[in-house]
Amino acid sequence: MSLKNILVLDGVTAVCRFRDDGVVMEAEGMLPPELMERLAKFAQWYRRMVSGNTDILSLFSQMRGWSPSQGWIVKGDAMTVCSTGNVVCLFENSQGSMNQIMQVLAEAAHE
Repeated sequence: MSLKNILVLDGVTAVCRFRDDGVVMEAEGMLPPELMERLAKFAQWYRRMVSGNTDILSLFSQMRGWSPSQGWIVKGDAMTVCSTGNVVCLFENSQGSMNQIMQVLAEAAHE
């Protein structure tokens, strides 16, 4: 799935695909390149943190299915940033559907 297909979803302002080291591979949206690079680095770092936390949750809860994580969401007052795999997206809460965006991100991450 093309990043442009994600960008056209309601509320999406930026989306990028990044390597495991956090370097941007491709990007679409209204963020300048330096902010897109920061978004990718943040997503890469946050994915690592979530991965460690889901491993601990699995260990302490003894429940299956937490690890590996299928993605993460950080929701602010006006904007949300979310990611699945190596694809991260920024969208406006008042316009976007979190469920729809996470579904499309999951599809894009598995290509």
